[in-house]
Amino acid sequence: MLVFGIVTASKPHMVKVRIPEMDDFESDWYFVPQMMTVKDKSSNSLAINTEVAICVKEDLSDGCVIGCLYNSVDLPQNNKEYIKSIYFEDGTFVQYDKQNKTISINSSDVININAKTINIKGETNIDGNLTSTKEITDKTSSMTSIRNTFNSHTHGNGNNGNDTTTPNSSM
Repeated sequence: MLVFGIVTASKPHMVKVRIPEMDDFESDWYFVPQMMTVKDKSSNSLAINTEVAICVKEDLSDGCVIGCLYNSVDLPQNNKEYIKSIYFEDGTFVQYDKQNKTISINSSDVININAKTINIKGETNIDGNLTSTKEITDKTSSMTSIRNTFNSHTHGNGNNGNDTTTPNSSM
């Protein structure tokens, strides 16, 4: 049987639900389906007060959430069918615009990416400082190599036919 309810308690992969159309009956724990549960794992816990559709036994003893619902208070962040997105309450979001073929990731704080190698193909624009704790290298040289060349170089015939001294300030 299909019923609609409001989440009253939540833990990973399970919720308790109040069902207004059944005299505000409060359920036992109902399952919340996840995208992956065997080799790969996903986790999506539901917030208290989320409206849900539930498939339940006639006696309401066992059930499973089949989806979350928008209502007149909690509205979607966008109304364009070509935009797929996940928005978080702190302002962070991940969005794919199928029409413009762009993926946007906006964080209210920090984004951490950890990998053995990260490859970026295409023009890269940085609007802010770039900091590296390791070597920076392009197809010709490294920053260390450039510094070593600059910091130790002299100019021939610049001092009455003798080499000049090395630069007085290091790079």
